[in-house]
Amino acid sequence: MNTLHNSAANPSAANRKGMLVAISIGAFLSHYIATVIHMSLPYLAEALHADSATVSWVTTGYLLAITSLLPVMGKLGERWGYRRIHNYGLALFTVGSLLTASAPNISALLGFRLLQAVGAAMFQATNIALVTIHWPQQHRGKALGSLSTAVALGAMCGPAIGGLIVEWLHWRWLFLLHVPVALLGTWLAFRYIPRQEPERGKPASDPVGALLLIISAASGVYGLSLAGAQGWLATETLVPLSISLTALVLLLGWELRQPSPFLPVHVLRIPQVGIGLIISVVSFALANHGLVTLPFYLSGIEDLTPSLAGVVLAFYPLLLAVTGPLAGHLSDAWGPKSLVPMGLAAMGGGAVLFFLYLDSLPIWGISSVLALIGLGMGLLASPNNSFIMRHTPREHIGAISGMIALTRNLGMALGAALGLGSIEVQLRPLMARSIQGSFEASIYMASAALILWGFQLYQGNRCPDRSGAAREAEHPIHNREEKSL
Repeated sequence: MNTLHNSAANPSAANRKGMLVAISIGAFLSHYIATVIHMSLPYLAEALHADSATVSWVTTGYLLAITSLLPVMGKLGERWGYRRIHNYGLALFTVGSLLTASAPNISALLGFRLLQAVGAAMFQATNIALVTIHWPQQHRGKALGSLSTAVALGAMCGPAIGGLIVEWLHWRWLFLLHVPVALLGTWLAFRYIPRQEPERGKPASDPVGALLLIISAASGVYGLSLAGAQGWLATETLVPLSISLTALVLLLGWELRQPSPFLPVHVLRIPQVGIGLIISVVSFALANHGLVTLPFYLSGIEDLTPSLAGVVLAFYPLLLAVTGPLAGHLSDAWGPKSLVPMGLAAMGGGAVLFFLYLDSLPIWGISSVLALIGLGMGLLASPNNSFIMRHTPREHIGAISGMIALTRNLGMALGAALGLGSIEVQLRPLMARSIQGSFEASIYMASAALILWGFQLYQGNRCPDRSGAAREAEHPIHNREEKSL
């Protein structure tokens, strides 16, 4: 087994605070750098003398690279130590930011942006694993709630700061402004995250499984990214989605025959893990559906300025940031069994309100519904992640941590695909009805997720005794220092 040796002492409370700040900085940066570019693509196209299709790969290529590498980096964390992958990822991300800011042309910028994505995948895939290892179960939910807050703040700050940079500064500041924060996070990570030493006798690698998972994830996200603009039945959409499905079927067939599979399929059969990952996909799809479509509604139908539309949209991450730590604390005290369905119900309720009343809601009403969706996301994100990791055998913590990060990107891509398909109609009345009607799909997804959660609880009540491996995963894992990095 590729587990990590236990150390004699737990990290001190002060060290845990330093660790949490470092890990939260990474979580903040990963979403900040993804969203700060959104409002800047036309500006980048003009500044770098490139067409819009090429410049769009600044975001598309970054998303595809991260999505492809998340499971790989989680698995590498199991083999080489989560601290090493996480910390070197922060360092690589910082170097990639500096190189991207110095790019002389669009080709160089795209190449350096991929380097930045590799670093981001390294610390995104391992941050939940680090919390699971170093925080005891009774405090783990609160720590994961802090990560949810960092994610929300990054998503909230990115578009606002991107707009200010486009209006007042040079484009290079899009990739420079966060560098001091990244440097601070890197120093804190090396200073406070305890060193780890994986056991000898690591399992054999599974390059075929890794390659199939990369192909399935990347082509799936790429297909979903095209579905909104091209349509679900367009050849451009069906080809990558078909490749993704084929690679997934081949992956499952291959992994079931491997003694040391890259993807722990048997862990995904644990209802609390498999259903928890599905709920993660659904929750991010529900959230991103509204975040993608409402800017078009607010600017094109309600005639709001971009700055006012940004204020309205900020109610979602604001409520998520406030609710996340509280939900984590409640999850530690009461467990996640009631928080997750409450969160799904709130997000589904927001979709119902938009589906029924979007065309008649005032601006403050739209803000309130977005706040309800943010409240729901805050209630379920950290409890669901904590619930998944609690039932994950500790030798597979890295792989499942990477899968949680992967579900986040898959959900965001699915939500964007559902939303962008509704804005293809150009006439205002038709666009308004199309956007409003698109929330019907979100209602079905929320309902299905609630049914799955109820099924998982039913299965848990029928079989209350979990496996020894899953019970072992609940115990905090601490690690001895390694001699060198």
